[in-house]
Amino acid sequence: MKENYDVVVIGGGSGGTPGANLLAGSGLKVAVVEKGKGLGGTCLFEGCIPSKIYIESASRYSALHELKDFGINGNTDNFEIDFMKIKARKEEILNSRTDRASKGAKKNGLDIFYGIAKISEKNAIDVETKDEQLKLTFKKLIIATGSESFKLPIPGAELCMSSDGIFELEERPESIVVIGGGYIGVEISSMLRKMGTKVTIVELLPRLLSTEDVNISTFVSESLENDGIQIHLNSKVLSVEKVKDGFNVNYVENGENKVVYGQKVLMAAGRRPRTSDLNLELLGIEKGKHGEIPVNDYMQTVSENVYASGDVNGKLMLAHAATIESLVAANKILGKNMTINYNAIPHAIFSDPESSSVGIDSSKAVELGYKVFRFPYSEDAKALIIGDKKGFVQMIVDPKDHKLLGTQIVGKEAAELISEPTQIISRNGTLEDITSCVHTHPTMSEVILEAAQSVVNILNKVR
Repeated sequence: MKENYDVVVIGGGSGGTPGANLLAGSGLKVAVVEKGKGLGGTCLFEGCIPSKIYIESASRYSALHELKDFGINGNTDNFEIDFMKIKARKEEILNSRTDRASKGAKKNGLDIFYGIAKISEKNAIDVETKDEQLKLTFKKLIIATGSESFKLPIPGAELCMSSDGIFELEERPESIVVIGGGYIGVEISSMLRKMGTKVTIVELLPRLLSTEDVNISTFVSESLENDGIQIHLNSKVLSVEKVKDGFNVNYVENGENKVVYGQKVLMAAGRRPRTSDLNLELLGIEKGKHGEIPVNDYMQTVSENVYASGDVNGKLMLAHAATIESLVAANKILGKNMTINYNAIPHAIFSDPESSSVGIDSSKAVELGYKVFRFPYSEDAKALIIGDKKGFVQMIVDPKDHKLLGTQIVGKEAAELISEPTQIISRNGTLEDITSCVHTHPTMSEVILEAAQSVVNILNKVR
């Protein structure tokens, strides 16, 4: 069977479907090929959504043990974690999201094929579904195959769970060793610890969250240790071996051979672009050093009629970044030039404490001669009301014109609070753009207002 399309999109996740819907809604004939069970991609089925569902349950369970601080007395010992109920809730939410995505695609006239896609010619792909073999020809191709978990090439790597495996467990593990202290490892470690699991993190680098601002990394790391998580830095994992009722992880820490036991082992060493078996060479595309597909500002590859958006291009592995990249590619196909300011794309880590960031960090600020300011949550009324005295907002500012260049937040609602600084940075705005805007009282949003006003006061005094 052969079908002809204006645009074919390989991948039905955040890097594929937004652009596909825009193109189909603009009158083009568009097909999406998805190898999974529904539209949504890694974010929906393996990452963002499942992890936040479990984190929400963990947070509510953990909050039970803080009720006395809010004047609520009683026995909370009868509460326990039910992984099967959490899993059922996860499936219910995922099904509703995939159903919504499918209805949207149908409304826009998208053709959806569930199967494995491989490039077969310069303007065609072969698709193998469970029922048939198809050939889809295209004028334009968008590759949005996302990313996949990476496992270290060590003995016993096959014994380790990947992050999506955590969300298929039927009961809470008593103990777990997490290999990798990036955002995935930290989020899952924090979640399981709040549920009562004994957690050990083994990280190769000198600090957790090495891609984050050092002040955020330090604060989160200290908080995790205070919650009882054992953290081993500068530690290289050598092997994983099966022992009775669990696993031993063998590693070297500062030159000393050590071993740690866990009922389960999570490999959270990172993710890599999913580009194998696509036959990219037929399009004249050479992968980058990390397996990514190189693209220009419009998501075009070296083959001008072929685009790559989302995790697969290796630019920024975030679902919301993939969404905007998908739209950039679609707009270019429609003859419109749309670009992205990656400096104004925020991100968040949903551990406890929660953190978020946008723009440049403190180390970059020092290099460029900008100023770094910190404002404590303890100065804000709503932060005290909800019980967070330790969080803070960090702002990177150009002292000459008060332009906001970066913001880092750690503490409750950090992921929500980063939106206002993102808006300001995206528009090359200043601190006065924040202070001139009235914020509802008492709310956590006032943390941003008060932080900005505090910096303005300091800078004006310096003058």
